[in-house]
Amino acid sequence: MAWFLAVRLLRRRGTSLLRTSALAALSAVALGSASLVVVLALMSGYTAALRDGILAASGHLVALLPPGATVEEGAAAAARVARIPGVVRVGPVVYLPGMLFPPRGGAELVTVRASDTPAPFFRLGESGGNGPLPVAIGRGVARKLAVREGEVLSLQVVTSGTPRGVPVVVRQVFGTGYAELDEGFVMASLAGLRRRVPGLPNGGLEVWVADPDRAAAFRDRVETACGTGAIVTTWQESTSNRNLFAALRWQKISLGLVLSLVLGVGAFEVASALVVLVTEKRREFGVLLAIGGPPRLVRRTLMLAGGALGGAGVAVGIGLGIAIVLVLTALGVPHFPPDIASIYMVDTIPLRLLPGDLAVVLGLSLLEVLLAALLPATRTSRREPVEVLRWV
Repeated sequence: MAWFLAVRLLRRRGTSLLRTSALAALSAVALGSASLVVVLALMSGYTAALRDGILAASGHLVALLPPGATVEEGAAAAARVARIPGVVRVGPVVYLPGMLFPPRGGAELVTVRASDTPAPFFRLGESGGNGPLPVAIGRGVARKLAVREGEVLSLQVVTSGTPRGVPVVVRQVFGTGYAELDEGFVMASLAGLRRRVPGLPNGGLEVWVADPDRAAAFRDRVETACGTGAIVTTWQESTSNRNLFAALRWQKISLGLVLSLVLGVGAFEVASALVVLVTEKRREFGVLLAIGGPPRLVRRTLMLAGGALGGAGVAVGIGLGIAIVLVLTALGVPHFPPDIASIYMVDTIPLRLLPGDLAVVLGLSLLEVLLAALLPATRTSRREPVEVLRWV
């Protein structure tokens, strides 16, 4: 009955004031919902981009071997770790501070990651022989030094407190979208670097597992396999990563709460439209109450009318938000220049629509709309009979 009355009230032709009020309410709710969809997609995409960048060229777990461990001991530890169920890949890795010198002058401080288990997008090729060591450099490093693939440079690394010079050839200029990698990393083969730099220290092991989010569950087993004195950390346990993702979670929640206030303005526009509806349809409500209609029927009728109006606005807003996200994704927006990318740590933020985020927008929007409609619906249903008779 209440649904039938709500549909009848909304379908009956009203004055321009009622139409304007309803259109304003629908537009306000739609814009609030759309802005919430876009912001949540932006924050979800930013978090995913940082996560993918952090995991792009490093293991899900890093095991620092005991001081003095030999290369053979490291290989034996890697073999034991590889036998752990759920471990996908494992290999030795060494991180060294270094400096690149191009042939035309200048220099750039870099971090050298030497490993025999490179990320899938690196193609270092053969590193045998006595020629220059093939390396892959980030596109930011290549831009700063004005070098291209195939050029020969001089790489100086510091090992055991002593700088050692190594000629290198740029085999690949890579771009991951993660500014920390692109702007300051050089990737090289560990075996090739050991041949050119005798006495290179045995750094540790990098371990990849099937599910990066479950890396912490493997820590104890990897630590046992590496032996006494080994220190194992996961990518989530890094202090900088932990603080970064905690800050992003709070930022997403904060932005959601702020934009929910904008959505609340639209919800109260629905309440305003209901007040106009009651004013213009007072004869219908007067007849209904005068013939003995229960107050709860009036309240339900207005709640359904407000819910229908607000629900239409939410549906339009979510559709509009999804359309904006798709357009921005197709245009590659937002995209940052190198100096700004070094601040945000990514050069492009992908917008990612998650079902959970859309469900939050839908639930929060409908809740605010119904709460805003509750006040005029309750006030109207509590009208005194004498006052109601004057409406007829």
